[in-house]
Amino acid sequence: MCEAILSDPDGEHSLYTTLAPLYARLKAGDDETLDARRRILDARLPADVSRVLELGCGVGELLARLSARYDAVGVDSYPRLLAFAAVRSLNAVLGDVTRLPFRGAFDAACSFDYRVASVPLAEFCEAARTSLRPGGILVFDAPSDARAVDASGVETFRNGRYHLERAVDVARDPVVVRSDYRVTDRRTGETAVTTERRRLRTYDPKGVRRVLREAGFEDAEVCVDAGGDGAFVASAVRAVETGE
Repeated sequence: MCEAILSDPDGEHSLYTTLAPLYARLKAGDDETLDARRRILDARLPADVSRVLELGCGVGELLARLSARYDAVGVDSYPRLLAFAAVRSLNAVLGDVTRLPFRGAFDAACSFDYRVASVPLAEFCEAARTSLRPGGILVFDAPSDARAVDASGVETFRNGRYHLERAVDVARDPVVVRSDYRVTDRRTGETAVTTERRRLRTYDPKGVRRVLREAGFEDAEVCVDAGGDGAFVASAVRAVETGE
């Protein structure tokens, strides 16, 4: 990771590719967030749910907990994130969350970390509907404000050889997260800086309900108290009368 930035600071670097080890480190041990997500799912998933699909499973932190209770499968479009899930022997596959290879295979599907902010919502909902059996339930979180996407500030990380500083700035309209990474080789003193920019979408509950309805879901619910500051949690059921 650090060597890649030092050797090619102008290359394409992001938390989902070159900087995947940093992403894994940021997610590791966040039991409070994982417990909150399990509570969200426990409150919405029926007792007869057996097969669960996680859309955008990343390094597999939540997938590991789901796998302890369900026949759980994760899908993500970033191979370097999935490598961490593979080390834990989790059932995770490479794929686009808006073009899933599954048809009617799952009782429930879920997505967190505001993955819907980086893809077209209509395509996401359509793909999730196709992957669910009739009567299956979809649960996901979505940001309604930039403050939910990331927090501006500076973080410092060290190991035996490298010093990494990450400075984050979040713009609101449109929502753009800019992250600057400064790497220092503590042995040689060599330094390099690279920048990652992510443009993301925010949503309003009324619009999400409409998109879910148009994608073939019913009983759509939005809870603004469950998604954290500037976010909400949506859930809906795949209509039984879809004909698929």
